[in-house]
Amino acid sequence: MMFAALLLAGPAAQAAQDAQAPAQNPAIVLLKDMGKAIKITEGTGPKTLYVFFDPNCPFCHKLFEELRPYVKKHEVTVHWIPVGILTSTSPGKAAAILQSKDRLKAFYQSEHDWGFNDSPGGGIAPLQNPSAKTLKELETNDNLLADHGLNGVPVTLFATTDGSAYYFEGTPPADKLAEIMPYVK
Repeated sequence: MMFAALLLAGPAAQAAQDAQAPAQNPAIVLLKDMGKAIKITEGTGPKTLYVFFDPNCPFCHKLFEELRPYVKKHEVTVHWIPVGILTSTSPGKAAAILQSKDRLKAFYQSEHDWGFNDSPGGGIAPLQNPSAKTLKELETNDNLLADHGLNGVPVTLFATTDGSAYYFEGTPPADKLAEIMPYVK
């Protein structure tokens, strides 16, 4: 597969993924844990992406924008996994999204009002007193990221048409995203 040439996760990370036996590929292990993640699902496409994001992450926002054409054309289903790791308002903003009656609407508010609120980043006000359930959900997502040795966002994870799995950290250029989409299962 041509993912090594794309260098989506950087040469060292990609080499580590490629060198692993399929059962030990870190992306496959992470993919198996996606059932534990608290997700916000967007889109109805046949291809599936999982994206860990922080509401205050400018690179996450850029990835959100780059995925718009794929979501609008019903090419992809994106499971957004909120974490609160970047700034002091990140946990409150992630909690506001998770505790919302309509999580997708709250997520869209955060993304569409990017940079328009009192603080830089996502355009949703931080929740001051999240419920115990919301705090547990946020902790679950934060721990999934940390338990897999990932400490930055966005992290995009996907299975491939040949039965493997890959993830990349950061936002790829739009042309690289277009190159990987045919391989996403």
